[in-house]
Amino acid sequence: MSTAPERYETVRAALVYRGDGPKIKAMRERYARSEAGRRTFGDSPDRIWHPEPDSAFGWRCKIWRVDEHQWRQELDLSDGEISILVSNGRIRLFGTPEGPAGSSEIWELRTLGSSRSEDPRWLTATDVFWTMYPFDPSGTAGIDGELRGMELSVEEGVSWAGRDAVRLKGVLVEEWEYPPEPLWWGADEYEAVVDAERGVLLRLASRLGGEDIDALEVEEIHFDEPFGDEVFDSREPLSWS
Repeated sequence: MSTAPERYETVRAALVYRGDGPKIKAMRERYARSEAGRRTFGDSPDRIWHPEPDSAFGWRCKIWRVDEHQWRQELDLSDGEISILVSNGRIRLFGTPEGPAGSSEIWELRTLGSSRSEDPRWLTATDVFWTMYPFDPSGTAGIDGELRGMELSVEEGVSWAGRDAVRLKGVLVEEWEYPPEPLWWGADEYEAVVDAERGVLLRLASRLGGEDIDALEVEEIHFDEPFGDEVFDSREPLSWS
């Protein structure tokens, strides 16, 4: 992930996330009451907040990305509504309520005009930072440090989303001393599928008993397409072809 022969000038990708609500809640309870949880949060809490439903859940979105300052996300909401969130790459000269000086200007809208307060609790807990993990695996949103702490098996010659890839399966050697986001503490196996040429993540999953607790997957991906101004300026959903 840090030594891929090529990176990208631009990337356009469709992502899907799937989670198992009851298993995630159980994992969070175990972590909060563990020694690692006490080191992170202090004394074990009397009550733990769980935003997930008591069932499977998930979301889909589309990403256009140049770098951490210039990207667009279109997240599918219920009833055909789309949440558009854009970091346009224009850097703030002065701090504002929306961000500090030196950060990129960000704007957001929803095509049917709903508000975040109407979202299910598990969706409001989904931060745009999470959708960027696949494209910055050894940088700001890196997980390569977490993978280095595992005993890894490597399967080459894998194909994912039409890309040549390498599948990594890992078992933790020593317990983490912190929440290993976006992975789940306490899983018995972790899986990462990495694009063999570009080094980006095509799948990332925490697994328990041979099944995914949660998984973030790339369904479609394209590199080095020229992006027009509309990618960072359009207030309407963009066509996908």
